[in-house]
Order: sequence, then C-alpha cells, then structure tokens
Amino acid sequence: MVALQNNNANASGGLLPQGAEQYLVRGFGLVRDIGDLENIVLKEVSGTPVYLRDVAEVRIGHMVRHGALLKNGETEAVGGTVLMIRGGNAKEVVSKIQNRVAEINAQNLIPGGLKITPFYDRSELVDAALITVVKVLLEAVLFVIIVLVLFLGDWRSSIIVVVTLILTPLITFIIMNYMGLSANLMSLGGLAMGGLAIAIGLMVDGAVVVVENAYAHLGRPENKGESRLRVVLQATREVSTPVVFGVSIIILVFLPLMTLQGMEGKMFAPLAFTIAIALTVSLLLALTLTPLLAC
Repeated sequence: MVALQNNNANASGGLLPQGAEQYLVRGFGLVRDIGDLENIVLKEVSGTPVYLRDVAEVRIGHMVRHGALLKNGETEAVGGTVLMIRGGNAKEVVSKIQNRVAEINAQNLIPGGLKITPFYDRSELVDAALITVVKVLLEAVLFVIIVLVLFLGDWRSSIIVVVTLILTPLITFIIMNYMGLSANLMSLGGLAMGGLAIAIGLMVDGAVVVVENAYAHLGRPENKGESRLRVVLQATREVSTPVVFGVSIIILVFLPLMTLQGMEGKMFAPLAFTIAIALTVSLLLALTLTPLLAC
C-alpha cells in the first residue's frame, strides 16, 4: 500500500517565476492502467527490482462497502434525501415534494414499475408541533376564563379579557408573517410558537388589570350617575402607567436573547421576538380595545 501511494502521489512543486508571470508546478500520479500498477517497484534485492506483479495478482476490484439502506430491516433499497435551502419553509417544500412524487408515481416515470415511497416526512413533525401549540392555546383560554370568572365573578369582564387573548395571537401571527418569522419547527423558528404558548399567561395581564379596575369603578356608588365611558376612561388612566411599565419590563428581559448570534441566535431569537411582539400587541389592546369593550 505504501509503495502504491508513493508511486502514484500528486505533489506540489511550488511556483516558477517567469518574468511577469508565475507557473504552478505540480507532479501528477502517472498510473493509468493495471500494467502501470504491476510495474511498481516494491524493493530491490541485490540489484534486482521486485515488482508488484511478482508478489501479487493485480486486478480491478470493488470499493469497500461502508453501509447499506434497508427497508424494514429485510431487503436493500435505494434512498434519497431532499435538502432544503437556507431560509426555506419546510412545510411548503415538503408539500411541493409530495405533489411531485405523486405525479412521478402516477405517470410511472421510474422504469421497472418501481415507486417512490417516503419513509421520513418532516411535515408530520411540523403538523404535530402546530397541533400541540394550538391545543395549549385553547387550554390556556379555557383556564383563563375559569380563573377570571372565579376571581371577578363577572362573565362580561371575563369575555372581554378572552377577546384580547384571542386577538393577540392572531395579530402576532400577522406581524410574524410580515417580519418573516416562521412558525415552522424544523427551521428552528418553531420556538416562536413555543414562545407564544409561554407568553399566553403574560398576554392577559394588562387586560385583566384594566378590566378589574374598570369593573371596580363602575361598581362604586359615587359613579352611578356618571357616564360609563367617562368612568372606564378614568379607570384606565389610573392603571395605564403601571401596566405599560410592567409589560415593558417583561419585554426588556428578552432583549438579550434578540442579540444572540450564530446557532444560539437562530434558536432563541425567534422566541424572544415572538414574546416581545405578543406582549406589545396585548398592551396596545389592553389600553384601547379593552376599555372600549368595558364601556
């Protein structure tokens, strides 16, 4: 093996200056066929060279096998992997691949009656992740309704908060789409969906404070003759400053995650951006839509 490598190695000879030009000098292995391999000298004994043909039979063999693709652990199969370019959407890419594979199988474009059978479909994982997040959001809405009814004792106030809780994710999705933040799990932007689930409890804080204070003001005897709009507006003004500062502080906590670079930034930046967007939207709704619905 050493003799083969030494007699058929490529080598660099450096640069040869020639006036204003330079020539790259390289040495190439000259083995072209079996005859060249047979004439490689292994060693010299008493002035007589020992060739490779003297000690071995030289012939073309097969490459060493490093692995095999098995179908159900029984028979060999031919497999292929589709790679998505950077910035692509896995759900969209997989959907197009599925359509193309169905077209190829339907038209029998592969000879011998062979068919393409997917054995790993990333869209199933993406769909499962989205279903999990939707389930978490629905459960959160249900628990928020129960808690608000128990503590506020008023269905109307609970429904107002739930409206904010429903609108906030919808508006957040619109902004995420505009900013290019994907909810696709496999693009690592799926953490954004997880961030939305994490922020579900934080999104109702501002609305709960505003609704509770408005509910308290409307129940006071001295406000019985006052305009309902004026009372709600006054109640909102009282809590607007602490609500803004409270939500802003929570958003500031996630700012360091937005500045991460490299793989960490790809993983955690969507999480921070999504939570920040959701909390900002919830704050705006708490100070605008929530008082309007409370009137």
